Amino acid sequence: MDLSVIARTGGPVLIWRGPDFDRLDLTGPVVSNWVNKGVGLFGDYDLGPEFTLFAPLPEGLHWRELVSVLSVLLAGGRVVIANEAPDEDFMALVPFGHEDDDQVSDADEVFVFNPPALALSTPVDADFVDVNSAIRAYPDVAARRLDASGILEVDGQVIDWTKSESTDATRPQGLLASNSTPLPGEWPRFLQHLLGGGEVLLTSRVDDARITDLAAGLGVVHGTLGTWTK
Repeated sequence: MDLSVIARTGGPVLIWRGPDFDRLDLTGPVVSNWVNKGVGLFGDYDLGPEFTLFAPLPEGLHWRELVSVLSVLLAGGRVVIANEAPDEDFMALVPFGHEDDDQVSDADEVFVFNPPALALSTPVDADFVDVNSAIRAYPDVAARRLDASGILEVDGQVIDWTKSESTDATRPQGLLASNSTPLPGEWPRFLQHLLGGGEVLLTSRVDDARITDLAAGLGVVHGTLGTWTK
């Protein structure tokens, strides 16, 4: 569970389709670069065993949230995905428009990202960290060894996210599609699939007709994650 495989995987592996027809296809090396940039960004805020990143995910899982989660987990921090903030000190990550939510009012820092695919900045004041702008200043290679020792907690459950259900070293086959945040028990398979170089489609607030079109255009859907539209 590291970046060694995905960093060498060509072709799109992380496919983002937004509600307003925003689209972005990230190759394995590009995903790896964003994760390393996240390690640099959060590293300036003491990323390590005492670092907790709270992600309420109010609008479903965005690709920027996913690479941030991976940055923290691979560098030994703690990620809490839930509706309620942790009791201990924490940082928060939210999409633009949610920076003033009650859930994150007690955060030591609030990292805010702008969801549109091509947004280079986030229009927030100096009380918040503009993720889109700030993260681009960090290198594509992490300055530390990533040991995947982080803790993942989803809806109050500590997830053994490094557990592998397969001993097959080949690239995972098929497309994993998520139209919402993966459920707690789905995270190990989800992260294993992506870090193994498998294709993942992330989208949210998309109707059934567009899901059908996406699946037809992207290939065979191997599985779905989260609360799926019927």
